[in-house]
Amino acid sequence: MNDDEVMNPSFPNPTYAKKRTGFSLVELMLAMTMGLIVVAGIVQLFVDSSRTYNLVSGQSRMQESARYALDFISRASRNAGHIGCAPEMENIVRGLRGTWELIPEFNLTQNVEGFEGNDNGTWTPPLTALPRSEGGVDLNVHTPGNGIDTSLITSGTDVVVFRTVQYPGQRLMTVLQPDGDPVVSAPGGDPGFGVGDVVLISDCEQGAMIRVTGLNVAGNQATLLHATAATGSFYENSDVVDGPIGSVPATLSFLGHSYGEEASVGVVRTTIFFIAPSTEANSQGVVPAALWLKEGIGAPVELVQGVEDLEMHYGIDTTLTDGISNANQYVDFDDVPDPDQIVSVRSTVTVNSVEAVTDDGQLLRRTFSQTILVRNTQPEA
Repeated sequence: MNDDEVMNPSFPNPTYAKKRTGFSLVELMLAMTMGLIVVAGIVQLFVDSSRTYNLVSGQSRMQESARYALDFISRASRNAGHIGCAPEMENIVRGLRGTWELIPEFNLTQNVEGFEGNDNGTWTPPLTALPRSEGGVDLNVHTPGNGIDTSLITSGTDVVVFRTVQYPGQRLMTVLQPDGDPVVSAPGGDPGFGVGDVVLISDCEQGAMIRVTGLNVAGNQATLLHATAATGSFYENSDVVDGPIGSVPATLSFLGHSYGEEASVGVVRTTIFFIAPSTEANSQGVVPAALWLKEGIGAPVELVQGVEDLEMHYGIDTTLTDGISNANQYVDFDDVPDPDQIVSVRSTVTVNSVEAVTDDGQLLRRTFSQTILVRNTQPEA
């Protein structure tokens, strides 16, 4: 470097110029390309993770829905037919005004009852045997608003009914005469029964089904009142009951016997399962199907969203003479020779993910089955 270059500040300094050199256009384009590739990879990873999460969530929801649905049905089926010490049906006083067929919520003559759904929107046998909120049955017979609107039940799905007496119940505190009121234990003033409950008093010889119309609580005991009426709802206590020898004044025993303190008192429970639209739509605004339950004369309750089909088959013992109670054949309820021969039920539910989780915007679907022993039903040889 000469003196002019050193003394003249405007003369370019090669070393200084080299330090201020930026990225070339090629380098910038390469950097941007690599950045775009990294960003695209991150986006794709997020999309794949979100899709996997949605699929796993959908599958988990299906499994959970199926587990809950089958558990509800299995618990009701296992308890079906329990009526205490199981007196003969002809020795049970039906104290309500309606005949067994007109009070399906309390019809203890049939432990298990099924209705086979058809794709044309009908059922075999017809659903007129069930409490309905519209058509088929006079609304005055049933509690208003607490029936089942059969027009809402999903076509092609089955309806199943289980009847039992709630266990554990209560024991009588004193001997009960045929014209008396049952007295039960009421720890802390609570007998476990309420006004309006339909209860069965039973021992190994006889039974009586009455509706509780009042409670007299004194200390740790409660008297269950059952006032009778000549007219009114089918669910009120009748002042005349139909016994083996014809109509007689209201009584708690066709045999004329009293109930000892070993007799039990329990609430009659009828559980009806069916498929109908849910009360809530999914995020796409579509209303999925759901498993519903109606218990007694209460209003129907939605149990599990996403259950779109219920199929029931009934295990019957076709070899009664072998002395072994087991199911040899599973058939539709309409093909059951005698409901008393039902020893097990096979429930099959088809559930969906409720939300659309597939790439093409569809629901996931899967079918689950469970076979349950109806342990309180024993076929007679």
